[in-house]
Amino acid sequence: MIIKFITRLSRPLSFSLITLLTFSLGDLISSNKANATNWTKYNQVNERCYQNRLKGNYEKAIDFCSQAIKIYPRSTDAFFNRGFANGELDNANEAISDYERSIELDTGKGNQWAYNNLSLLYAYEENYDKAIKFINLAIKMNPKDGQFINNRGWIYLESENFKQAEKDYQNAEILYLKNKRTRTYADCPKNKNLVHCMLDSNFYNDLGLAQENLSDYRGAIKNYSKAISINFPKEDDDYIYFSNRANAKLELGDKEGSCSDYKTSASMGNQEISKWLKSWNGRWCRKMKT
Repeated sequence: MIIKFITRLSRPLSFSLITLLTFSLGDLISSNKANATNWTKYNQVNERCYQNRLKGNYEKAIDFCSQAIKIYPRSTDAFFNRGFANGELDNANEAISDYERSIELDTGKGNQWAYNNLSLLYAYEENYDKAIKFINLAIKMNPKDGQFINNRGWIYLESENFKQAEKDYQNAEILYLKNKRTRTYADCPKNKNLVHCMLDSNFYNDLGLAQENLSDYRGAIKNYSKAISINFPKEDDDYIYFSNRANAKLELGDKEGSCSDYKTSASMGNQEISKWLKSWNGRWCRKMKT
């Protein structure tokens, strides 16, 4: 009996990557200064809210953002930054509420990241209808941004709409290459295998997952192989790229190639594959010379 391992390593672009161009001191408030009761104090706490969020001091960020909101309840950027911090602390309900309030105060293109981040939070909550609604609004604001298309692809992948996921990942790849921007990876490496900083191993693994679920096993193998050759960013569970490729190879009847990838995955720390190789069901691969 041959057991196919169902393994996944799909991720959206994380909040820490996609929100570097967000609000800082007083970006969106100049037209409503009369509403602030203590403008000097507001500027101080709002900036500390932003800086602590950038540094990953999320509890402090929430405290300072809340102080800013108390002084100026229409502070779009304070709600955004507090939503970001709440999201990083897994306070999903609070983060959703903050992003929604930020959007209420500013529905324009300048707040496109709030739409994007809100969509990801809804996806994590498995509310895919709302997730698609808000990511579509972000895409409408900036249709040339591959990050938004990429994230919609991830949402479709999570909701098992594999055809649309494949389409979005392929379109995101085109946009990334057409509008090259490396700002989201501050330490983008000089890696000859990395075509563009956003087209990393996770990207090609996710595209491979979509294609595998559409029974396009050759396409999946091609993209899993890209994920393996790029090997960026370095993850603790990189072994999943090999086990995913092994699955696709097995579907095409390539038992030798599949077994080689399973063994590589096990050697990299995949405990599930290691256990299987030692089992009765894994004996065909365990005994195979690869």
